[in-house]
Amino acid sequence: MDTHQESSAKILAALFIDFDNIYSNLREQDTLIANQFATNPNRWLEWLEGKLPVVGITSSSARRRILVRRCYLNPQVYSRYRPYFIQSAFEVVDCPTLTQTGKTSADIHMVIDILDTLVSSTNYQEFIILSGDTDFMPIVTRLRKHDRYSLVLSTGNVSPAYRASCDHFIDQDDFVRYGLGFSFQEEEIDLQEPDQAEVEVPEELLNRMAARLYEVAVLPTGIDISNLPAVFREFAEFKKSSNWLGFYSLKRLTAVLVAKRDDLVIIEEDPWRVARRQFTSMEEILAERLPGVPAEVPPQDLRSAIAEWIKTTVKAAVAPVTMAVLAQGIRERFQDYFPGSDWFGFATFKGLLSQIDLGELKISTVIPGYVYDPSRHLPPGPAAPIGSVPPNAVLATPAVDTFSLKYPDLAPLARKIHQLTDTPYLLPEHYALLFVELARQITEQGYQLTRTSRMVRDRCVERGAPVSRSHVNFVLFGIGYTGHRLGGVSPETAEGLGEAFLRNTLNLCRNAQLELTEEEEEQVRDWIFNPHARMENDQPVRE
Repeated sequence: MDTHQESSAKILAALFIDFDNIYSNLREQDTLIANQFATNPNRWLEWLEGKLPVVGITSSSARRRILVRRCYLNPQVYSRYRPYFIQSAFEVVDCPTLTQTGKTSADIHMVIDILDTLVSSTNYQEFIILSGDTDFMPIVTRLRKHDRYSLVLSTGNVSPAYRASCDHFIDQDDFVRYGLGFSFQEEEIDLQEPDQAEVEVPEELLNRMAARLYEVAVLPTGIDISNLPAVFREFAEFKKSSNWLGFYSLKRLTAVLVAKRDDLVIIEEDPWRVARRQFTSMEEILAERLPGVPAEVPPQDLRSAIAEWIKTTVKAAVAPVTMAVLAQGIRERFQDYFPGSDWFGFATFKGLLSQIDLGELKISTVIPGYVYDPSRHLPPGPAAPIGSVPPNAVLATPAVDTFSLKYPDLAPLARKIHQLTDTPYLLPEHYALLFVELARQITEQGYQLTRTSRMVRDRCVERGAPVSRSHVNFVLFGIGYTGHRLGGVSPETAEGLGEAFLRNTLNLCRNAQLELTEEEEEQVRDWIFNPHARMENDQPVRE
């Protein structure tokens, strides 16, 4: 993109929505979320225009202006949503059903319109495509050849090849949280943890546990939630408890321990972790990295100071540093100068990272997101599960690939499938536990995407399995794609859910053109759905 475009504060964009694709996928996950998308396009349109980072533009003042707004929907099924889009200045293109299978002409209409817009007299720099249909890969590639940026939103599982072909893949969680305005209320409740247990807990015990927590929460990454139960089981008093010492959840107990010390902090990522708090003032940072910068730091100099701190921190780290750890450090060091909570208008920390100069550092989107120095660190790969934390251990480096050590014959195929389909690289016993907790949660409380994914994540990590919320969501989406209606049968069973996700995994392999032999399909079954796999030292969920 030329200098004139970079200096311009207005980026011209065109938006194309495959309504049937986005809405139906959202509805499979949560009807409330789907309804918000369909009936309040003004809200997420405002987020796209004013908050979603502009790809390839370093100026924080750059904002996109969406001139073309086209929505393609099946009027036989979704005509009731047409008025909402017309009210938001969309051109609604009717794409009725053409075949007995329900196939519409939306994709071909969209491709033709995108090509027409590409050669129009108006120079559109961005093309925003809301569809998870991989049929759009050729048009996304064509946009790249014409030096145009493509932004793609897909709801649910998506082909890694489709993700890689676009310039920016809009994270679904960001779209739901910031675009649709669905704050995860269950997570917000956790931010106000009770400071009293329902039973008397000796202060001396809490102080000892907090001290041990500090020992294992080594900078810069700290300790992951899935390792905390193993740390707490070092204390005899904890082993005798069946309810997290009366706090009834791992998060509440950990919050109390963190509050005991001013050198610990909970980092809210997926999954959350505990790290040591770093006490370096803004003045010290500026004095070291930017001599002569006045006390009233203008935004550009502040962003430069943040970039310098990130580079210094990552280069000094023994391993790639998660985005959440960096975000927490920036919040603490620059709190006196930080303009609110929207990351300088970029809405998310990832958005800010894309707009500052990190030099030779690289950003990895491997969950939960990393920044690393390619001259010192290997690129982050599949999450490596950790079995346990031995007494007096200090976690300073990433865990080894436990999968390869424990299942040397199965790991190569599992790693290949993960790389080609994004299927979570979890141990067989982690999958077995995940399906058990999914069945239990849905049977007891019904299915609701945000609540279910959070509760299942918490129950798994409380039993030592490194399962993130994104892992649970991937499994939920995959089960839905097989036609299994979550909560539609009672009771749900781990066997039924596991079989459904196994079918989805095999379908993903076929879609990725990964041809499996009969022996390999049996290996996939042993990995994804092995009801005999159990966690080592498995402990019952502490109610």
